[in-house]
Amino acid sequence: MKMTKWLVVVCVVMSAGIADAQAQVIPWKGRGYLSVNFGIQPQSRDLTEVSAPEIHGDPATITVPHHIGSGAFPDFAVGYRLWQNVGVHVGYSYFSKTESQTLVAQIPHPAFGGESRTASAPTGELSHSESAWHTHLVWMIPLAEKFEAAILVGPSFYSIKQDFIETVTPVETEPYNTVAISSVAVIKQSESAVSFTAGVDGTYLVTPKFGVGAFLRYSGASADMPLSGGGTITVEAGGLQIGGGLRYRF
Repeated sequence: MKMTKWLVVVCVVMSAGIADAQAQVIPWKGRGYLSVNFGIQPQSRDLTEVSAPEIHGDPATITVPHHIGSGAFPDFAVGYRLWQNVGVHVGYSYFSKTESQTLVAQIPHPAFGGESRTASAPTGELSHSESAWHTHLVWMIPLAEKFEAAILVGPSFYSIKQDFIETVTPVETEPYNTVAISSVAVIKQSESAVSFTAGVDGTYLVTPKFGVGAFLRYSGASADMPLSGGGTITVEAGGLQIGGGLRYRF
């Protein structure tokens, strides 16, 4: 949230700094644009899943550390001028990561309620993904014949998906003093979230229609997801995003 406020301040400062240039009201030429970008989400996130599936008629405790690393993502957008230098921007981005962790389980004793044994096992591959539709108002600021800047603000609509552990299958023999895990069941949870996004975008036109550009934005969201046996966990998405790519004016 602090980053969002910071970007809004940057947008305001940029707007004030170009006020003189806009005194002549350089018009936004053409009707709109298309952009194809390659972005980077530099931050990583850690969260701990603690679920309580029922095993032998009692709740077990399964603890899994999750690490969602930084990475790259594709980003596509189209913009259309509505009035003078103001328009609408609609974009789509998709970010995903995979991880493999080791879970630790406290498994109830099959004969003595209230007692448990400890076992660990690899989780296998777990996935995290974030797809987002960005719907913004855009203020296009032509600064020179070949250079344009844009300020974008508005909501982003996220679909966040995350793999969690549903349960484990214990392997045990009498007298049940020790236990091992033969298999791990994974469940994918999906939730929607809405965030406020603010950003800036710059374009250098190599020809009247084709150019290259770069963007900087903050778009952070979070969602509470259910865990096996009850309870929820908060999963975050988005954040600071930077990138660049190709631009087409029409």
